[in-house]
Amino acid sequence: MTLKKNIHPDLIEIALEKVEGFAFERFAQDFLSVLEGSSFVPVGGVKDGGADGLYDCGDGRKYYQFTRQENHRDKIRRTHNRLTEFGRTVKTIYYLTSRIIPHVDKEEDLLSDELDIFVKIRERKYIVSHINDSIGTINSYNNHLAVYTRFLSTIAKNEGAFTSACTNDPSIFVFLQHEVTNRLGNRKLIHSLTDTMILWALSKTDPDKDILMSKNEVYMKIIDFFPWSDTLIKGHLSQRFVALRSKNVNGREIRWYRKQQKYCLPYETRETIKFENQHDESLKLNIIGELKLLTSEIFDADEGVYQKIAELCVDVIHSIFEKQGLLFSHFITSQEGTDPPLVVSDCIDEILIKCNVEQNLIEEYRDYIESLLRKVFYNGSPNQRKYLAHLSRTYVLLFSLQAEPKIIEYFSTMSSSFKLFLGSDILVKALSERYLDEESQVARNLLRLASSSGIAMYLSDCVLEEVFTHIQGTCYEFFNYFSEIESHITREVARNSNKILIRSYFYAKEERKIGNLGSYIEQFLSFRNVHNDNGREELRKYLLVEYKLKSMSNYELESICDIKKVKNLAAEMISTKTKGNEKLAYNTALLVYGVYGLRQRNNEIGSVSEYGLKTWWMTNQVRVLRHTEGIIKEKGSQYIMRPEYILNFIAMSPKCEDVRKSFSSIFPSTFGIQLGNRLKDDVFHKVLSEVNQWKKYSPGRITTLMSDLSDKLKTDRLRRYNQCLTEEIP
Repeated sequence: MTLKKNIHPDLIEIALEKVEGFAFERFAQDFLSVLEGSSFVPVGGVKDGGADGLYDCGDGRKYYQFTRQENHRDKIRRTHNRLTEFGRTVKTIYYLTSRIIPHVDKEEDLLSDELDIFVKIRERKYIVSHINDSIGTINSYNNHLAVYTRFLSTIAKNEGAFTSACTNDPSIFVFLQHEVTNRLGNRKLIHSLTDTMILWALSKTDPDKDILMSKNEVYMKIIDFFPWSDTLIKGHLSQRFVALRSKNVNGREIRWYRKQQKYCLPYETRETIKFENQHDESLKLNIIGELKLLTSEIFDADEGVYQKIAELCVDVIHSIFEKQGLLFSHFITSQEGTDPPLVVSDCIDEILIKCNVEQNLIEEYRDYIESLLRKVFYNGSPNQRKYLAHLSRTYVLLFSLQAEPKIIEYFSTMSSSFKLFLGSDILVKALSERYLDEESQVARNLLRLASSSGIAMYLSDCVLEEVFTHIQGTCYEFFNYFSEIESHITREVARNSNKILIRSYFYAKEERKIGNLGSYIEQFLSFRNVHNDNGREELRKYLLVEYKLKSMSNYELESICDIKKVKNLAAEMISTKTKGNEKLAYNTALLVYGVYGLRQRNNEIGSVSEYGLKTWWMTNQVRVLRHTEGIIKEKGSQYIMRPEYILNFIAMSPKCEDVRKSFSSIFPSTFGIQLGNRLKDDVFHKVLSEVNQWKKYSPGRITTLMSDLSDKLKTDRLRRYNQCLTEEIP
């Protein structure tokens, strides 16, 4: 026997206040099906003619209208007119609304007398009083309204805890799941996207008219239209130009004019793209035409009004993709009869205001657009389904490439809470990039962009000692092996040195950017102080200022660590020759335990956030990991974050405003229909299948899984990235 668990009236009130139009309609149909019995027939969604439901009784049919909108009088009058125009004999209208209507009895009498029918209004109080009537009415709440009170379970219990809408939308959960399981990255997808953008940029070229474009002109045109794609495709552009001009590409190749150093599309490629453009442009026109015809079935007006409402409807669809694209894509492709995204009504209101619809027409236009969308969503024509499917694929492609505002905002919010201890490898690499072009300064750009993203980065005494020791070792090696034959050192010989600063010194000297090793070292500390404590202090100040770091002493780390365990780990690293001297071994062990100590002190262990843990050692050093498997198991978490994580998901990620700009440009265009064809079926279906997984979990479980997925992504050492910190200096 199933026990009835009543819903608290406060939750019902909150849900009815926040519910969206489509969801309220589905709720009302289920709710009244239970209350009214089998004689109640839900009819909303397919040429409803003004009725959302009807009830056959002895004295004729009763017609039902469900809405969450304001202005009940106008809504009931319009419903009556539409029912009459549709050829129905109207004697009774039942009006069910999620809003509170004062003096219901007076309103019923007023409208009944005016329209010469029987009007019955059921407002919020009626719904609240009947939700707990039976298991069926309770289920109607759980299935359609409960989602609007989910946010209450994520409200922070104490000051400073993170709150977000991450658990109420699948975007971040699915993105993290996708990235954790996709270790090889999106290289093929990026190549496909880059090819598409190159062909699009070259679409106006014509060798017969001497209209050619250089690689840089193509790049600038792409970045102007898709500003978020800069860091994504820049490293792949040159190789894709080479690939597209090869003879292995069939039907979509490009031509290279060596003398002019420019590119163009050959006739065959232009014809292929022209045919595709015609087909996709025709699909857009057909959609507008069909929506105009559907609008003409709702009310009588001039053709221009039908055109305007059809275009507004398409704008709303584009807006839904921007606001809740993943849920929308899942809804479009799902066979489960799920509800559309919760933002539909908000998007309608936004578009009506944005497009300057006259105030006195807003209510009517909102009704018309809701009616059109209901038909498109639930009983769409083949063209309409095809159009939505194309846009869904375009959205999922952008989503997979991190071009989604929710994803960017998630990582941006996360970055502001990070406390990262920099590894000596990152700092030494940053020093070595002193004379590289800015675009090639991977480590320096990482530190600069990380700082501007709000990440707190720490220089510990442990790491300072390692960097200082590395500089001392660089000087020893130079004077022992290179100084006497410096004039004979070629680039190839220098490349064999295991000291990155020696390599970078010789590369800079070859380019005449520096004269001698002393002046090179002087960029970071006084050369005369390389072997004394003054040099260490100079280096500390330089690093703090240059990279906007915060200092943390060994004493502070020791205060939160078990020193006995620190010494044991240091001894183990000495015995296996992982570290060359006791001081460096102790410093490394102290940093390992210091990370866990800070997490404990700051209550990161005692709380769970969808952003994961905040305190990490950011480094590509891996030798220490062989000694800390037991520590990781004991603590239940990793302590090393890959710098590539920050580089790819935060430092080099697109800007929200750039992505939103692209959304508003891509989806209304023919290119928006075509772009989705670059996405493989397996990626598309895998992403959407993970929405089903998200839907099965409660908010608490989602938060826990997101925390785990986030931390796995930070630490995965097998994952391949497009932007990498370990590349050799050129």
